[in-house]
Amino acid sequence: MKRTAVISIAALVALGAAYGQGKRDAGNDADQKELYNYVLTMDKVQKLGNATKEMQEVARKHPEFNEGHGADAKNLDEMVAKIQKYPEITSILSKNGLTPREYAVGFFTLMQASMAVGFKKSGTYKDYPPKMLQLVSKQNLDFVDQHFDEIKKLTNMGGDQ
Repeated sequence: MKRTAVISIAALVALGAAYGQGKRDAGNDADQKELYNYVLTMDKVQKLGNATKEMQEVARKHPEFNEGHGADAKNLDEMVAKIQKYPEITSILSKNGLTPREYAVGFFTLMQASMAVGFKKSGTYKDYPPKMLQLVSKQNLDFVDQHFDEIKKLTNMGGDQ
């Protein structure tokens, strides 16, 4: 159940894969540029992981939060607006030193980089495809690669908990 809540919460922020690749307008290009330029650090990953774990309880209290909210978001602004509908969530983010915007951008950036590194580690590809390097900065890919196991534990991306 815990893993499902984390994945569902992540979906609120990270379901943007569809808008990031499928819908090309100026706002989404600006969003993708913001994601590309966001620099991951262990401090940020720690904050993102802690906030996401605390958000699990809110997800249990508000099943609608777990049922695809965010899937219809067309851009980061809409994702942030959806997060802001839940005062409990914004309180958790604030307590962890994050704004709703930084959570959305940080978590989505972390998801993109983690997925890319995970595919590389699994042998799906030897080198990052050029198109991926246009979406995810080499700096973030290198960072996630160096801290992959630690990030997996902090974010429960391995599904171990």
